[in-house]
Amino acid sequence: MMSIDEVYQLVLYSTSKNLQQGYVSPQDFNLVINQAQKSYLSYLLGAFQQYQPGRPIARVQFGQNTIIRTRMAPIIYWQDLNVDPFGYAQYPADYLQVDAMFSIYGYNRIRAVQQDSLYSYYNSVIDPVASNPIYILEDTGFHFYPENIGQAKLSYVANPPDMVWAYTIDPGTGIPTYSANGGPSVIPTTGSVDPVWDDASILEIVVRALSIIGVNLQLNTVEQYSMVIKNQGQ
Repeated sequence: MMSIDEVYQLVLYSTSKNLQQGYVSPQDFNLVINQAQKSYLSYLLGAFQQYQPGRPIARVQFGQNTIIRTRMAPIIYWQDLNVDPFGYAQYPADYLQVDAMFSIYGYNRIRAVQQDSLYSYYNSVIDPVASNPIYILEDTGFHFYPENIGQAKLSYVANPPDMVWAYTIDPGTGIPTYSANGGPSVIPTTGSVDPVWDDASILEIVVRALSIIGVNLQLNTVEQYSMVIKNQGQ
């Protein structure tokens, strides 16, 4: 898995190869790489903004695509929810989207319903909520029916942490040709945050970041640049 420093060096190398003024400051890098991460995540989740009239289907379907689920595996978490006596449980702090909801024991599915269908589900005689629980999404958490459910088990997509390049010059190495631009060797500080993604996802995020900067490259070109960076580091 690529470190945040390797990602930064790849961005520096790509911009220096394709722009006359190729330098990207750490501050600008931290900004664009996280904008690109959000864009990539939106794509994996289906990019609902791109739905077409009469065809409300995402081009990429997270829930039905094994490859997409594999890409998103680093940000799919489990959490046991404690449901209060009123049937309410707060979202996890890093919650983005439900993957699946189950009973706390036995992995019996708890269904999501919309508010406008709640009356029908709640009062159903042939499918009572007492034996087949449901939940709705509210502004800050989940509301379960029956309200005395007690606990539930949530699989969810988390917001990935922001990537942060926060390095300092290594005083013990002098000025070796460490980076893509021949800069000094660096060491991480306590503020650095590495990406959670696999390398394939990181390369796609870098493509999006470069586009924000103004460098429009195909994925295979960025892959080639990545190999150059790795070879320079050997």
